[in-house]
Amino acid sequence: MAIFEETTQKKINKTLSYRYVVFGVIALAYFFVFFHRMSTAVMAKDLATDFGVDPVAVGLFGSMYFYAYALSQLPAGILVDRWGVRKTTTLFTFIAGCATLLFGMANSFNVALTARFLVGLGVAFMYVPALRILADWFRKNEYSTYSSILVAIGNVGALAASAPLAALIVAITWRNTMMIIGVITIIIAALLYIFIRNKPVDIGGASMPEIEQIPLVCSPPISIPAAFKVLFRKYNFWTIIVLYFIWIGTLMAFQGLWAGPYLMNVFNLSQGEAGNILMLIAVGAIVGLPIFGIIADRVMKSKKKVIMIGFISYVLVWIPFVFFTDSMSLNLVRILMFLFGFFGYCQIIVWANVKENVDLVMLGTASGIINFFGFTGGAVYQQLMGVIIAKAPVTNNLIGVASFKAAFLFCFISLLIAFAFYITQKEIGSKRI
Repeated sequence: MAIFEETTQKKINKTLSYRYVVFGVIALAYFFVFFHRMSTAVMAKDLATDFGVDPVAVGLFGSMYFYAYALSQLPAGILVDRWGVRKTTTLFTFIAGCATLLFGMANSFNVALTARFLVGLGVAFMYVPALRILADWFRKNEYSTYSSILVAIGNVGALAASAPLAALIVAITWRNTMMIIGVITIIIAALLYIFIRNKPVDIGGASMPEIEQIPLVCSPPISIPAAFKVLFRKYNFWTIIVLYFIWIGTLMAFQGLWAGPYLMNVFNLSQGEAGNILMLIAVGAIVGLPIFGIIADRVMKSKKKVIMIGFISYVLVWIPFVFFTDSMSLNLVRILMFLFGFFGYCQIIVWANVKENVDLVMLGTASGIINFFGFTGGAVYQQLMGVIIAKAPVTNNLIGVASFKAAFLFCFISLLIAFAFYITQKEIGSKRI
């Protein structure tokens, strides 16, 4: 009996120590997911100049990442189940690295569009696998905390894609910068293959059910069409879809593309100065994410209430951009950018809300669907804002303030609609809804 207990403890210790290696490598890869996602904002002006394109084309370029990302979410869930996290993340991170190299060498806008799509495709196969890693290597009451930490690390990547990226582009050009990032991304693909293990049993460790001393429940498998049928009949599931589509759409359209041109055109800032201010969005996210994760795991039982508090606060941050677009001081803009990240990224708690509303056997499919709609929102809003902004006259190579005001108003109204629908979500009681 003593030998059995000693063996069990060794297995538990193996899991509890090696899981940080797995999490660390996944987090490093996720750092570059956000870096690639947000890099367009500081490169937008260079891309427009080098390829001779207008805001609509720049919006299309930014959206290619999100279209690829969105389309990949369901296949990502399937591949993780079939291949495992290790093979899936290694292959597609390698694709992202090669595509970044192609982007740096692009001699036409069409080649750049293709490369950007492939970058989005490659990094798209990271978040769903990361969620699977958290489910297999961490306790249930650690899920929101560690998923928040993961996205906070991703936002360090967004931080690097602001002022530091702008400085690097000025120093060595955007093309050389992308070539370097491509090589680094390929190296990370190698690290994923070397260090990632799909489950604790792969290193002789104990599973989470063993560690938590809970019975392992094996639900009967369900086909993807059957899961779709069940999920899309759930009213609560639709409230999450609509909220996430508009939340991610407005967040990524602003931070990932149009915030940079807004600062440079309305406030006449240089690329470097705009990058310094954009950096505050990522700082806000890095500070806010762990706080909201801890609140969701340890303070408030209702994930819906945590989401509502964060979402309302996020909507309020948009008000000055809509009504005082060009009359704010730069210090106020800096504060708003920090708050934009602080409250905007509490959307990570949506995943805990999904878990509340979906049976475990369908969680992977549900996660893929939600992420599909979220990043489709990112693509759609980047393009729609580009269309709105392109309608304004350009004077002395500067886009008019009215165009940004109209684009921000469009986002604000969308957010109000999303909130009005989400608050109708029924609280989970004794049965699934």
